[in-house]
Amino acid sequence: MKKILLIATLVGACGFVRATTINAPSTLISNGLNGNDAYSWGISIAVPNGQVITSAQIDFTSIDLTSSGNPANTGVLYTDLLNSKATGLTTAVDNDAAGDYWTTQYSGANITTIGTKAFAALGTTLTWSYVLTAGELTALNSYLAAGTFNIGIDPDCHFSVGGLDFSYTLGTPKTNSVPDDYSTAFLMIFGLAALAIVRRQLMPAKA
Repeated sequence: MKKILLIATLVGACGFVRATTINAPSTLISNGLNGNDAYSWGISIAVPNGQVITSAQIDFTSIDLTSSGNPANTGVLYTDLLNSKATGLTTAVDNDAAGDYWTTQYSGANITTIGTKAFAALGTTLTWSYVLTAGELTALNSYLAAGTFNIGIDPDCHFSVGGLDFSYTLGTPKTNSVPDDYSTAFLMIFGLAALAIVRRQLMPAKA
């Protein structure tokens, strides 16, 4: 029984990867998102040699459309990854121009569009997460070669913000020819656990 419990503990340890969460600057939360502006949030991450960001997501919590400058009273929020070395919060003025402001400032491989969230009416409150795809992670890691990347946010209309954060995990790069470290360890330990159980069941029969 002790062996089985030990094996189960090892399985759990091998599958456990802790994510690091970085909260957006407090002013971005308290002041909200002004449609006349566009925001660039610079994040610095020290990635150890031989590692990359293997998963990441951007979480928007309780984003509320508070006012709109169009007759339909709708709103849109654009989110991008930017190849920028700026740190902290940078605010640019776009006078609530339609479309994603950051696509006019960055081009080609220096900008990666993450998503567009539409709000159908005033008072609409939404919570969502953007889980970065393999291609978006590749772009993120290339931006981080300089130690810093930016999350670009352009609100068309005005929004209050309940929460905004970026979470990521680090690991070794995956290749097509080498199985994932965690998957390999799990399969090996699972096989050992199965053998231990079978052996334990056969012992009384032999006696």
